[in-house]
Amino acid sequence: MNIKLANRSHKQELTELWAEAFGDDEKFISSFLDAYMIPEYNVPIAIENNKIVSALYLVDFDLYSETKVLGSCAYLFAAATKKGSRNQGCMSALVRYSAGLCANRGLKAVFLFPQAQNEKLFAFYSKFGFKPIYAAKLLNRRSGEKKDFTGFGLKHENIADAVVFDALYDAYAAFTAKQHLAPMKDRLFYFRCASEYLQTPENASAKTYFAVFFNNVEKFCYVFYKKYMNTFYIDDIIVPDSKKSFSETADLLAGYILNTGDNVTLTMNMLPTSMTDAGNVPLAMLLPLTRDVKNIADALKTPVYINMFMNL
Repeated sequence: MNIKLANRSHKQELTELWAEAFGDDEKFISSFLDAYMIPEYNVPIAIENNKIVSALYLVDFDLYSETKVLGSCAYLFAAATKKGSRNQGCMSALVRYSAGLCANRGLKAVFLFPQAQNEKLFAFYSKFGFKPIYAAKLLNRRSGEKKDFTGFGLKHENIADAVVFDALYDAYAAFTAKQHLAPMKDRLFYFRCASEYLQTPENASAKTYFAVFFNNVEKFCYVFYKKYMNTFYIDDIIVPDSKKSFSETADLLAGYILNTGDNVTLTMNMLPTSMTDAGNVPLAMLLPLTRDVKNIADALKTPVYINMFMNL
C-alpha cells in the first residue's frame, strides 16, 4: 500500500469512492472538490494496484480561543475505503499519516465527526488519540409540565437572504472567537455548510429549520434545528452579544421548545463533563496536536460547537 497526497488527476477516482461510501451525487462531489481540494496538500489517499482504495479530506481553519488566534486546525472528514478493501488497515494508515502531516505543518488540532451513535467508529478514532468534545443529551417534558414563555418565539429565516446571512455570519464569527476553543470557517464554507444542512430530501420525514430565538426585547440566538415526528434536534446554537451566558441561553431555548406541546422530546449538546452521564451520545472528536490546545480542551467550559457541518 502506498500513501500519498492526491492531485487533480485523481478527481474521478475520488468522486467514485465518495459516491460509493456516502451516496452523494456527482455534481455535489465535484463542486466540493473544485472548491476545497488543494492538489498534493489536503487529500491523503491509499493506493493499491495503482487504484485509490481509501481517502480522506483535510480542510484548514483558524483556531480561536477567547478572541485570540491560536493557529490553524483541520477538519478531517469524508473518510472512506472501498468496499473490497475494508478492514485491511487502509484507514488506520491514512489517519496516522494525516495526524503526522498536520503536526509537521504546525497545525494545532484535528477535528472530526464520526457517524452519529456509531460506537465502533468512536472506538476506532480513539485509538489515535481523538477524544469526544461534546455529547447529545435527550431531554423531555411530561404532559402538564407547562412553563410561562409569553413573549418568546422562534422566527424562521431564509439563509439565502443576503441581509440574513450577513447577520448570521457576523454573529457566528464573533461567537466562535469568544469560545474557549473553536475553529472558524470562512464565509463561503460556512454558507455551504448551512445551506447543505437545510436541504431536506423530498421523501424525508424530518423538517429542518434555521431561526432566530427572541423575546420582546432581545435576540437570544440563531439556531439550526430539525423536527422528526415529535422530537426536536438542536444542531447548532450561535449566541450574539447578549447579557445572558451561553448555558442560560441554551437552557432557555430548550425550555421553550419543550414547552411547545405534550410529550415533546429534545436532543441538545452538553458540556464535555457530562459525556459519561446515562443517555448522552458523543458526537464530535478532537485530536490535540500541541500542549496548549490539550490544556484548553481539558478545561472546556462550554461544548465546542462545530456540529453544524455537512452530512457527509
